[in-house]
Amino acid sequence: MTEIEKMKKYIERTKLDKNRMSLCFVEACALTRAATTPDDTLEMIALAFNYGKAKGYRAAKAEVRA
Repeated sequence: MTEIEKMKKYIERTKLDKNRMSLCFVEACALTRAATTPDDTLEMIALAFNYGKAKGYRAAKAEVRA
């Protein structure tokens, strides 16, 4: 099993509210357009992960408040 397959399986096994924590098409397109060099690509990937982490953190906080 490749690392990509492992990542996909991990995501599948995790119950996520895809409407609140997933990257939307417009956001993904903006990241793609911003990545013009290999270094930019890595920076955009890191940004996408950090953005997802922040969205997950806020969603967890909202869940606790509710």
